[in-house]
Amino acid sequence: MARSAAWISEGGWTVTFSGTGPYDGGGPIYFRRLESDLGATAETSRAPRQDGVTTWHTALDERTVNLTGGMWVLGDKSHPAPAQFDRMRSYLHQAFAPNRWGTLIYYREDGAVQLRCRPIATPTLGESVGTYCTIDISFTSDSPYWESAEEQVVCVGAIQKFWHFPWAPVRGPMGAFNRAAVIENPTAELIYPTVEVYATGQYVTLTNAAAGASITIEHAIGEGQKLTVDLRDVTAYLYTLDESGAYGDAEDVSHWMSLDSEPWGLLPGRNRVTISNEVPEDTPLSYIRYRIPSLGV
Repeated sequence: MARSAAWISEGGWTVTFSGTGPYDGGGPIYFRRLESDLGATAETSRAPRQDGVTTWHTALDERTVNLTGGMWVLGDKSHPAPAQFDRMRSYLHQAFAPNRWGTLIYYREDGAVQLRCRPIATPTLGESVGTYCTIDISFTSDSPYWESAEEQVVCVGAIQKFWHFPWAPVRGPMGAFNRAAVIENPTAELIYPTVEVYATGQYVTLTNAAAGASITIEHAIGEGQKLTVDLRDVTAYLYTLDESGAYGDAEDVSHWMSLDSEPWGLLPGRNRVTISNEVPEDTPLSYIRYRIPSLGV
């Protein structure tokens, strides 16, 4: 698998960097390399006559990424190559407008990673040779972490199917009701998941036993509604099914959280997460969604 990259802007513009040249099946935008740099800022102090300094705290800076590629445009009788080249150049400037955020996806041999970022400037195009030129684009991200492009999803409050018994009097799967999720965080970083909770007539409590913390939603979730709790931002949004069967506009219901709620994340190692309500034997259907962060690519 050859490495490649893709850009999806929040304005709906998409660009794919694939292949390394005109003769390997990729293009018309080609991938050459991606470099990602990260620094840190340290808080230090120095006493009179002290040799060196004392470092009290370090914090990771914003991440910068440089993507290098090439562009080779072909034409035909109806669309001459120089005109196609100009159209593609204009498209790239629109797609990588510095005032638009987007997602940069980097496809590698050991899995794809992504980063929410924005271009620092419009692409720098090298001197063209015919209708070929190099492309250089720099990005900046508020977050220092790349994250897995594949989202991890764990279901709670559903029957886990294990096996079937053809001779059983009742034709159905034998299984267990999944009341909790055991989630392994393989990194050294704290991971903040998003939890989706579906209709329940009671208050809902989201608990991570490893962190010793929980969040309680002091409001029932009606039929046809979905509550989404973002533990990174500590916000809660309510969605309601519309006539088309899709969830409509979100309503901010963060004020539904109890005053004694304590936000939590997935600690490094094993975490046991429970989604409970006021009826111990009834676990509301819930989905825990998260991505694996990484510092390097």
